[in-house]
Amino acid sequence: MTFSRTRCAHCRQKFESKRPGQIVHEECAADYVIAQREKEERKAEKQARMAARVERAETRRRKGALKTRNEVLAEAKVAIQAFRRLEELVKGRGCISCKRSREEVESGPWRPGGYWDGGHFKSKGAYPELALEPLNIWLQCKSCNAGSGKYARKGYTVAANFEANLAEIEGQELVDWLNGPHDQKHYDMDQLIAIRNEYRAKTNRLKKERA
Repeated sequence: MTFSRTRCAHCRQKFESKRPGQIVHEECAADYVIAQREKEERKAEKQARMAARVERAETRRRKGALKTRNEVLAEAKVAIQAFRRLEELVKGRGCISCKRSREEVESGPWRPGGYWDGGHFKSKGAYPELALEPLNIWLQCKSCNAGSGKYARKGYTVAANFEANLAEIEGQELVDWLNGPHDQKHYDMDQLIAIRNEYRAKTNRLKKERA
C-alpha cells in the first residue's frame, strides 16, 4: 500500500511513501538522521557563539559604565592620536620635525611600539584645551617625539623644527591658530565617549582601506 508521492527530505528526489509520515527514502533514512543531528549541532554552536558575544558585549558595557571621566578622556586622546598617526602615514608623510621620509625612518633599528608617534605641536599637558584637537597632532618619528635633537637642523630644536615645517607644509595660519589663545574645553562623559568611538571607527575604516 502506498500513501502518496512526495519528495525525499534528504536527497530531494521524488518517491512513493509507504507509511504515514514517511519523508525520506528508506535508504536515505540513516544519512538523514546524521544530517539532522549535524544541523542541530551547528545550530547549537551558533547559538552558543551568539550568547558568548552577547555576554562579552554586556561585560564591556558593565566595565565601560564603571570607567571614570579621566579614563574615558585618556581613551579619547589615544583614539585621536592613533587616527592622526595612521592618517598621515596613509598620505605618505614623513616626520614633521626632521622631515625624514618613511623609508628613511623605517630603515633604522626597530623600536618598541614601532617607528612612529602622533606628536603634539602643543603638549596636551600644558595645553589641555588642544588635547582632543586633531590638527594639533602630526606624524613624528620616535626619536623626535622623545625630544632628541639628533636630526634637527643646526641651531634648531625639535620644537622649532616642528613649527617651521608645519608652517611650510600646512601654512602659517594654522600655526598661528594653534599657538592660540584658546578657550578651555569642557566635555561631559557622553561627549568623550562619542569622540572616542568616532575616532576608533575612523581608524578601523582606514585600516580596512589599506588592507
